[in-house]
Amino acid sequence: MSEVPSILFADRQPDKQDICLQLFQEVTSDALHTCSNKKDLLQTLEQEQIDILFLDLSLSSEESGITLLDDIQKEQTDLLIIAAVPKDNLKLEQEILDRDIFYYINTPYQKSEVQLGLKRACIKLGLDCSPKKPAAPRVINDFYGLIGESRVMQTLFDMITKVSDDDFATVLIRGESGTGKELVAKAIHKHSRRKSKHFVPVNCAAIPDDLLESELFGYQKGAFTGATQNKIGRIQYADEGTLFLDEIGDMKPSLQAKLLRVLQEKEFEPVGALKATPVDTRVVAATHCDLEQLVSEGTFREDLYYRLSVIPLSIPPLKERKEDIPLLLERFIDQHTRQRGREEFTIPYQVMAVLISYNWKGNVRELENMVQHMSVLCSGRQVELQDLPERFLEGFDPESIDKEMLESVLSADFSTSSSKTLEPAVQTTALPTNSQLEAGQVDFKELINDYEAQLIIQAMKFTSGNKKEAAKLLNLKRTTLLEKIKKKNLQGMWEES
Repeated sequence: MSEVPSILFADRQPDKQDICLQLFQEVTSDALHTCSNKKDLLQTLEQEQIDILFLDLSLSSEESGITLLDDIQKEQTDLLIIAAVPKDNLKLEQEILDRDIFYYINTPYQKSEVQLGLKRACIKLGLDCSPKKPAAPRVINDFYGLIGESRVMQTLFDMITKVSDDDFATVLIRGESGTGKELVAKAIHKHSRRKSKHFVPVNCAAIPDDLLESELFGYQKGAFTGATQNKIGRIQYADEGTLFLDEIGDMKPSLQAKLLRVLQEKEFEPVGALKATPVDTRVVAATHCDLEQLVSEGTFREDLYYRLSVIPLSIPPLKERKEDIPLLLERFIDQHTRQRGREEFTIPYQVMAVLISYNWKGNVRELENMVQHMSVLCSGRQVELQDLPERFLEGFDPESIDKEMLESVLSADFSTSSSKTLEPAVQTTALPTNSQLEAGQVDFKELINDYEAQLIIQAMKFTSGNKKEAAKLLNLKRTTLLEKIKKKNLQGMWEES
């Protein structure tokens, strides 16, 4: 018998079952066989030495899955079979329970169920079920640096694509501080026909008013004391490219009038110049202010407002797209640990619950700042609640968690974290049938031992391996739990890969 298991995965569409294939390839990449029909299944069993069979009972349309299962059991008496039964098919589940089947799981496949079945089978056979190679990192598709699989972000990406096709209309980007307004502006530029020219950002709030005019429009030699030579302004530097005016609401009224002329006439006058210079630049502006309110207060020109907001784009705050938090965390953890030459850290379920429940007033920028903090303090280990900055735990109440929202957010595969469901799907020990009772085939101690093992595994999965917390859930002393884990040889069976 080989040190690693030989697995046959029989499913109608095995290539589409990413959860199963990832787990199987980690354990036995060189001894994994797949098939999608009865003929290939029987042929593989005949030609290969298979240790574990994962069998989809709806594999064959010619006969019932139970008939196929019975035939295989007669021919392959030493084969460990894990049957896949459609969820809520109680009749088929009962048929399985009436047979001497090693294990069964439900379809659609759940990672925790498949993994538990695989580990139990390997332990039963005395084979090695530890990963033989690190899982291939999941590719996070981004849109010119913007990351998000939520509906609101996908809508934003579609809008950016449409806006980019028009080289002339001005765009006004609205969003809270830290949402990525400059990234959106860059995406518009990079997706447009102007992408080979300059993208020129200007933060109107960061440059003093007396310098902003010369920075934008440039100046002629001798225009003022100290102007010893001509200077090209950023508007001219962005000719045929894109000019990004961030925090446009902070621009003083006199400059607003000059900017309006640039938008209307497609020309500008450097400070001290006697004639206008034509320019072809696309203007993208951004603000976290309510420009309509500034217009009503008389601090922002109404005509400029309408010129700027030909196409308005709104970036949702992070609290409105929390399903993107795991993706963003994965990207930032990889980026900042790699940059510092440190090992990646992991995020367990309890910490993920806090992060997803947090309000994120600083949006994506605050999230990245937190990851930078953790990459220094928690390199190569699991983040604990006490590692988080105090603001994350202030007012946090575990009882107030929206569990439905949390499960929805964590349903995606987040390979960097140890996140898992609130109630992990663990196969329950089946009660003996009447025929087994009558035949005296019930081993009471074995049933109780199996049930205890399942309870311990479920508690350890729920607490992400925290033995102290798991002992509390089971109303056991910690020393008693440790003893049972050792005695039942359960070490590591609750871990997610």
